Amino acid sequence: MGSYSGPYEPTALPRFCRAALDAINLLNVSCDLRVFDVMAFGRFAPDRLRTGFDPAPRTTTPAIEEMIAAEWDRRVDEARGRNVLLFNGALYRYVAHRLDGTGAEATLELVVGNTCYRDFVGTNLHNHHRLAEFPWNCFANPIGTTATLMTTDGRIVYGRRSERVAYHASHVHTFGGALEPSDRDNDGHIDAFGSVIRELNEELGLIPEDIREIVAVGLVRDREIRQPELLFEAHVLLSFAELNARWNNAKARDEHVELVALPAQPDAVVPFIRSCGPIAPVAVAGLLLFGRCRWGERWYDSAMAS
Repeated sequence: MGSYSGPYEPTALPRFCRAALDAINLLNVSCDLRVFDVMAFGRFAPDRLRTGFDPAPRTTTPAIEEMIAAEWDRRVDEARGRNVLLFNGALYRYVAHRLDGTGAEATLELVVGNTCYRDFVGTNLHNHHRLAEFPWNCFANPIGTTATLMTTDGRIVYGRRSERVAYHASHVHTFGGALEPSDRDNDGHIDAFGSVIRELNEELGLIPEDIREIVAVGLVRDREIRQPELLFEAHVLLSFAELNARWNNAKARDEHVELVALPAQPDAVVPFIRSCGPIAPVAVAGLLLFGRCRWGERWYDSAMAS
C-alpha cells in the first residue's frame, strides 16, 4: 500500500487556529480521542474513489462459524422475546485498500467482498473481544458509509441515535449505513457515494439536489468493534433549522431522537466531544478528520494528544 501525504499541511497556522490549539491545551478534563485508527486520509471526489469486488469468500474456520451461529441464535431469541424481528441481510466487507498519488491527485482504491448482517452480529458486533483468538480478516468487517454534515449557517451536524438501533443507542453518531449489493450496478460498478446519499435520504429526507458537495475524507476502523468505516463530508444547501424540518418528515426519522450541532470552528470540536454525552467512535473520527482537512495537521495532532 502507498503512503499518503494529505493536501492540508500548512507550514504556518492562521491566528484563529493558533488560538484553537491554545484552547485545546488549556482544557483540563481528560478525554482520550484515540478510539479509531486511520487507514486512509484525503479528500476524494467521486472520480477519486474506486471500488472493486473480490468474489472470494471470507476466510473462516469451524470454530468461527460455530461462534457466529450460536451468537445469531441467541440474539434472534432475545429479539423475539421483545417482539422485535431480527433478520439477516447481505452486505459488503472490507478486503483491501490502496492509496495512489498524493494531494489533490490522490486516488483511494477499495476492494470489497460478500458478507452479511448475521456474520457481523456474530463477529465484530458481539465478539470483538475474541480478536486475540481469530485473525481480523476472518471477521465480517462490513464497510460503513457515513457522513458528517455541514449546513449553510456553519454548523457541523450529527444525530443522537434512538433506542431502536442495534448498537450505540443514545450515542451521537454520523448519518449513514453500510455498503450492500444494491450499491452495485449491472456493469459491476459499486457506488459508495450512492450508498451514503441513499442513507441521507432515508434518515434525513435529503434529496441529491440538497447536497452542494460530497467527498470521501477517509477510511477508519473503530478500535472497539474493529469495523471499517468510509467517512464522507456532505455540504448541504440547508440551514440547521431547515435540516431539522426535513428530518421530522424523513422515512427513518425514528433512528435518531435529535439532531445535534456545533459551530465549524477549531476551538469547538474537542469541547463538544467532551460535553455532548455518549459519542460513537465513528463520530469522533468524523469530527477530527473534518478538522484535519480544514485546519491542518498541527490542529489534528494537538486534538488527538489532548
